[in-house]
Amino acid sequence: MSLSTDKLSVSYQQQTVINALDLSLPAGRVSVLIGSNGCGKSTLLKAMARLLTPQSGRVILDGLDIHASATQQVAQKLAILPQTPIAPEGITVRQLVSLGRFPWQNWLRQWSEEDDQQVNEALRLTGTAALQHRPVDALSGGQRQRVWIAMTLAQGTGTLLLDEPTTYLDLAHQIEILELLRMLNRQQGKTIVMVLHDLNLACRYADHLVAVHDGRVYAQGAPQQIMSETLVQDVFNLRCRIIDDPFFHTPLCIPFPGELHAES
Repeated sequence: MSLSTDKLSVSYQQQTVINALDLSLPAGRVSVLIGSNGCGKSTLLKAMARLLTPQSGRVILDGLDIHASATQQVAQKLAILPQTPIAPEGITVRQLVSLGRFPWQNWLRQWSEEDDQQVNEALRLTGTAALQHRPVDALSGGQRQRVWIAMTLAQGTGTLLLDEPTTYLDLAHQIEILELLRMLNRQQGKTIVMVLHDLNLACRYADHLVAVHDGRVYAQGAPQQIMSETLVQDVFNLRCRIIDDPFFHTPLCIPFPGELHAES
């Protein structure tokens, strides 16, 4: 399932955040957006999810402009998990995951056996079936994030967009969530697009890395091809050394403390 942008521009309160951005993300792979705070990566993700209306340009999903397509049609192909989703008070895990089936409901098609099967499969894949009758607000951070991912899986789309899915999680739970997403990509063929802050985790888990700088794509490609000391200097205003990770053989960024420019 292909996802791309064509000269996409997005503004907040008359300030351009994304400027004539062209991007093509590989289908069936894991793409990770990186960049400094305020560079536009989360704005880009929201525009690709149809949560923001472009000032100009297009977001193209399977050859169709998503902003010219019906909302339900887009929601059956693409799901997004925001950075800080909020669950209704007292809702159980199964009830929350079941909300992912909403795009498939209409006055002619009510809840069906297929919906139950999709919810059960989402719970199984994320390892949350044993939690299904518990209130979401009683879960740990890592459990809660798995449940939200289960809800997006229940939506039955080929593409998942996730805005900083490891935020507020400790390192062990960050790895757990990223391994889950990799499994969904490798075993279920899901196209995964996510925003990550940790450069080393981004390089480890991305098939396709996109560095966003000042509302444009600074570089994109396999981490081994584009990650460099120059990129980190230009995009993050940080001096570093890039070495080969001895275990995963992906680029490993070693920052130099105290070497930020004065304006940072």
